[in-house]
Amino acid sequence: MYLKRKKKENQMKTRKEVEIELSSSICSKLKNAIAKKGSASLLISGGSTPVQLFKELSNGNIDWSKVNVIPVDERFLPNEHPDQNGTLIKKHLLINKASTANFCPLILNSTDAEINLNAVKKSIKAILRPFTVVILGMGADGHTASLFPCSKELEYGLDLSNNDDLIITNPTTANYQRISFTRKALLNTDNLFIHCYGDEKKQLLDTLDLNSEKTYPIKAFIAQNNIKPELFWSK
Repeated sequence: MYLKRKKKENQMKTRKEVEIELSSSICSKLKNAIAKKGSASLLISGGSTPVQLFKELSNGNIDWSKVNVIPVDERFLPNEHPDQNGTLIKKHLLINKASTANFCPLILNSTDAEINLNAVKKSIKAILRPFTVVILGMGADGHTASLFPCSKELEYGLDLSNNDDLIITNPTTANYQRISFTRKALLNTDNLFIHCYGDEKKQLLDTLDLNSEKTYPIKAFIAQNNIKPELFWSK
């Protein structure tokens, strides 16, 4: 399975245009889910790429009180730490109209990773499946969520026979121990978006068929038959 691409892909869009389009699509999906199911879920990546998207999305005209917002991964740090994805999400997304959204943190106990993992697994079970929207970013090394090519937990995290929603990962090329949703859990969604910027990442995506998913984990979310991901990209 390959990325769903726009019909007018050759007409380069600015990052702002991409953010407006993606925000509009996300809001539409969330609104439809709320109308049909009474609630919706939005799983989002951290990092610098989605900051402006978050700001755009925060003014989305939907009933945010019925939306569960969840990071796809998190650094194992105390809540409100500046390096936490949750801190970024609270600062840039859970504001304006989105301030009433239900934030579901992945850190409930910052002193013991295993205890935290078990606690979060229980709390996440309350979220309806499939998820409404999952937005994945990607690193220059091809990692997504906290599924890193350098991590010994990668194979388990990508294994579609693995029934764990969340795992602990220990990347050797990035700071901090992490908690991350697994591939199987993230693919259990009605809508899968890949959001990234820059020629380097676009080139990587365009040549992924030549590489193993263990080398570039993002490929595992493209080369699968569960759901067709849609790419939102600009220079």
